[in-house]
Amino acid sequence: MRKPARGLTLVELMLVLALLGILTVVAVPGFQSLQQRTQMRAEATRLLAALNLARSEAVRRNVPVSLCPSSFAVSASLDCDGDYSAGWIVFSNPGKSPEVTAGSLVQAYRPLPAQLQLSNRSGTRLVDELITFLPDGSAGRNRTLMICSRARPDLASWSLVMNIVGRSRLVRNWGQCPREPLS
Repeated sequence: MRKPARGLTLVELMLVLALLGILTVVAVPGFQSLQQRTQMRAEATRLLAALNLARSEAVRRNVPVSLCPSSFAVSASLDCDGDYSAGWIVFSNPGKSPEVTAGSLVQAYRPLPAQLQLSNRSGTRLVDELITFLPDGSAGRNRTLMICSRARPDLASWSLVMNIVGRSRLVRNWGQCPREPLS
């Protein structure tokens, strides 16, 4: 009596490879969407941390502290310019102006990934304004900043909602992401 051969036949191997190919085609787009959603949430959380830092430093130092768009993390230039996609800085701001000095810098943040954009809630313009917290922790006005995917505007956005007293929170899918990238 012969023992049955162990292993796979060519037909069985081809069937397994075909199934793996089909699973890959179906699963990869889902993983890309998951990666985009995770990256949007991480960047929204990073911006929320910067807002909370600015607010707490304003209260702790008893002077206004601002958050402004800046490419300092890349260029090492202490200027408030551009929009928040280039990065941002937190600095002590007694004069409430966009002028930053070396001694006033609290923290710098790297740019947003290229596939993300930060806009207002209606998605009509990029955010480029100075956000200042007063010594009592208030921010002076309500704001909503929305992070969207440039590549996948159909994905749910993440919004940072800041009320007049300066308290910020994250909200998912609150606002419409623009279909065309803003400039």
